[in-house]
Amino acid sequence: MTTQSNVSTSALQTYDVVVVGGGIAGLTVAYRIENNNVLLLEKEPVVGGRTLSVNMGPYVFNQGAQMIPGGETNVAKLADELGLELTLINKTKTSTYINDKFVIASSEFKYLLDLPIPLVEKIKMGLKILRIRSRYSDVVDKSPRSRDPKFLELDEKTLVDLLNIRDPDVKALWDSISKSSSTLRADQVASFQPVNTFLHHAADEFFVEGGTVEVTRALANQTAARVETGASVIRVASSDTGVAIQYEQNGTTHSVQARKCVMAVPAPVALSVLRDLPDAKRAALAQCEYGAMSSAAFLVDKPSEHFFGKGNWRVPVVGMTTIGIGDPTFTFSEDVKLQDGRGLIRLYAGDHGSRTLQQMSDDAALEVFENDLFHIFPAARGLVLERSLKHWPYAICPWRIGRLDAIDDIRSPHNNIHYCGDYTENSGLESAVLSALRVVSELSNGQ
Repeated sequence: MTTQSNVSTSALQTYDVVVVGGGIAGLTVAYRIENNNVLLLEKEPVVGGRTLSVNMGPYVFNQGAQMIPGGETNVAKLADELGLELTLINKTKTSTYINDKFVIASSEFKYLLDLPIPLVEKIKMGLKILRIRSRYSDVVDKSPRSRDPKFLELDEKTLVDLLNIRDPDVKALWDSISKSSSTLRADQVASFQPVNTFLHHAADEFFVEGGTVEVTRALANQTAARVETGASVIRVASSDTGVAIQYEQNGTTHSVQARKCVMAVPAPVALSVLRDLPDAKRAALAQCEYGAMSSAAFLVDKPSEHFFGKGNWRVPVVGMTTIGIGDPTFTFSEDVKLQDGRGLIRLYAGDHGSRTLQQMSDDAALEVFENDLFHIFPAARGLVLERSLKHWPYAICPWRIGRLDAIDDIRSPHNNIHYCGDYTENSGLESAVLSALRVVSELSNGQ
């Protein structure tokens, strides 16, 4: 038996702008252009994209983005403008779980000394870290430009080649950092992403009170645009009068017309609905492959500090399905933690591990994460009270060597269709907001 969706017979509605995608990039565009004649279409039941958060006990499980970078970043300024409360993540420890043990130190020097690698490799790593900070600190969270010599340096070598990594334990350590920033190993990814993430993590980071979803929730509440959820776009095509968009919602197919359209979805999703793309544009977008991520949270019957200790927020994990483990209770007050008596632990897996987990049932995937949890923290066995799982098939768009050559073609608008999302910049919330501001500028300048 075949089923057919109904087709809306109402008069064709025309908008100045239609935004496809209700993550932070699309919502920022809708919020910033300050136009009442804007339609935003989001496929999921709620907006938010990779900022979604859920409550577990008195705590928050940020299922995607964990924090926002501070300082003068665009996303921090946006959060302040939206009236959100931010709490500094006051990290006082540097740590890694490697070779079945924690390396935890109050200084980077002590951390390097305690790493289970040869002394000569510790010296090399220390010198390389100093060079990274000296040479590349001014590219953190900046828009990659194809003619900038520092970006070119970071685009033409893998992290292994840039740092001349030869020791297998050192490579495994950098692999964990690389996978968390790009989903690729250090010998696969262009240096740009992991170097940016490494420097980023050393800077100030902030927890959004209520969860990272509060950023996108505030954008949705404060935008003048009409926001439609559960609206799956099936076709976008340029026309003589602008752009024609078709979407399905509640079993009905709707058609709308727009003067301009903004594609604020992952590149593979955009490619699946765009029609009549120029060959060069299609080829550029096709370079934007995506890596997957999965995250799980476990509410446990002891405070998180019982396992992590004080000052330890995020821990890279080497050699397991889990590539990182963190304490979501870190910024909560001591009164809340003491009164409740429970803790929350978050684990996450990168591309290969995530794709394997996504082939399993949720219970089976949670068992894998739970086994990793018990391996890292044996004392957590028997204390798990509640579990939660989230998969992100389009989590991060990793940079492979030569990506910078295509970045201008990836970003460029054509035939009244514009492109934003972190894949047009680097990755993460700051890149998503940066891309949105670029698109708002394009729209304002009549491109």
